[in-house]
Amino acid sequence: MSAPAALSLEAVREELPAVAAYAAAAGLAVDANALSESILRFHVAFRNAAGENFTAEFDCRDYPMYPPTIEFVDASRTTRGTLALYPAGFHGMPCVCARYNRKAYSERGGPHGDWRLVDWQLPTGNGVALDTLTMIVSDLHSKISHSTGRLG
Repeated sequence: MSAPAALSLEAVREELPAVAAYAAAAGLAVDANALSESILRFHVAFRNAAGENFTAEFDCRDYPMYPPTIEFVDASRTTRGTLALYPAGFHGMPCVCARYNRKAYSERGGPHGDWRLVDWQLPTGNGVALDTLTMIVSDLHSKISHSTGRLG
């Protein structure tokens, strides 16, 4: 089952102003210039505690029915998912291990066969639901800004 691209695009466009406001306040850069029905992706640039730059790609196909697929990419956005592109602190496979990342689910090659995609918006063990793009960017920012180094 999948969501129509037009629905996903509408949902992302509705949430992007809040993502941009958070990013501006946090000193992050958001690039959604290519966002369209055929390219349901945007990028956020993060910096870790050591001053290293990381770019996360948010692939929002089927959003909000399913979480985005979050992958770290190089500056040219042509290489993705290698250990060297990931900040330290994530699984060594590499993967952002969170319910809000579609890549973390076993059906997408991730480590979690115990999670169901349809449950991605449920509260975490802390009782907080990370169920909007702004909350996801905020959580990633918190994790990355406190990390040092890279996975590989």
